[in-house]
Amino acid sequence: MSDTRIPPSCIAVTLALALAAGASAPAGAQSSLTVWGDTLRVKSYQAYDELMDDVELDIVTVAPEETVTKLQLALRAGSGVPDLVFISDAPNSAMLSTRRTDYLMKLQDRVNAGLMADFYPNANAPCIVNGELVCLRSDLAHNLIWYDKPKMQEFGYTVPQTWEEFEALGADLAENHPGYFLGSSTDPYGLYGMIMAAGCDMATPVDGEDDTLLVDLGSDRCLRAAAMIDRMTANGTLIKSGPFDPEFVTQAKDGKLLLYVGPTWFGEFILKPTYEIPAGSIAGALPPRWADDAAPVTWSFGGGGFGIHKDTQNPDAAIAMLEWLTTSEANQKDAVTFPPYAPVTRLWGQKLIDDEYYADDGVFAAMEAAAEHADPKYGARRFDMPSVIGKIVSPAVASGRTLTETLPALEQEIVNTARVAGYRIAGQ
Repeated sequence: MSDTRIPPSCIAVTLALALAAGASAPAGAQSSLTVWGDTLRVKSYQAYDELMDDVELDIVTVAPEETVTKLQLALRAGSGVPDLVFISDAPNSAMLSTRRTDYLMKLQDRVNAGLMADFYPNANAPCIVNGELVCLRSDLAHNLIWYDKPKMQEFGYTVPQTWEEFEALGADLAENHPGYFLGSSTDPYGLYGMIMAAGCDMATPVDGEDDTLLVDLGSDRCLRAAAMIDRMTANGTLIKSGPFDPEFVTQAKDGKLLLYVGPTWFGEFILKPTYEIPAGSIAGALPPRWADDAAPVTWSFGGGGFGIHKDTQNPDAAIAMLEWLTTSEANQKDAVTFPPYAPVTRLWGQKLIDDEYYADDGVFAAMEAAAEHADPKYGARRFDMPSVIGKIVSPAVASGRTLTETLPALEQEIVNTARVAGYRIAGQ
């Protein structure tokens, strides 16, 4: 009988290989993830924690407005950096993708391609920084037309399909039904949406040139939007008060707001509870397009996202959680606002279809249709455009100046702000 004993050196190698194999996929092993989010995200995080036996979450509640600052501090300290974070305003992804705050993982080749194909067109545009996908949207806040259906019928109006028809509606309203109005001429978000819907380059990323923006507010597209807003301000159908200001709220409560171009969450969170619009009044429609455009360009007022730390020790677990948060039926069917992942959106929207508050069951259909026309220019910037508009335009228009004559000052302020944020300006 031959000697079949294994030399000690071979035993050591075999044992090391076995341990290595076991370390890569041990039965029942857990991945530990630290996740940050606001109070609304905690419920989703807890649900995922309970669902996944192989993941242990350390959930940290962070106020939305503090997220970027706290991440910057954690990165500098080299401790307490989360594996996954909720970004309350998706354009903030640019602030988390700088040389100093290089937090976000590039996801283009990491996230399931099949899932990515089922997001609405341009839904993740605010998550793209210098051509790289660095987060996934959690909700969309694209615009549509909210309107008082009984009052529109009483006045003999049809819902405007173009911005030209929108302005004509305002002119007729001012002449025949003074006191009724269609929106605000000083609200930064509303102005941003109307100007961008015209195709204006307020701060458009230049393809192939990192950290380079095109800023041109003197183009015909910018000027046509500004001129429309000025004329409607003059006739009083765009008022010099924002949608959350007391004057605007009072007039809306008095039934004077006939129509408003606003985000998907406006019905549930403003029209119903704040303006106290009676049940059976509010309907929705596709946002306007310009007559020479084939389709509308719909802007957003909000919409968050989720991102992952590029140096996470558990990338696969973090990506799996990211995909679940943004695409799973279990999570998104009860989302607070419109989900960006089309296969689950109808499940979410059924509550709107069934809600007897609305004048008809077409509100969700309008949201779905508008989601197909999200503007790819609604992207990530390292500065807040509404704040710039609020600084330059809002007080000027409120004091009697026109938007048209204010555009040069707005352009210069955008350029200055962008340069401070580290951008180059195309052509300058």
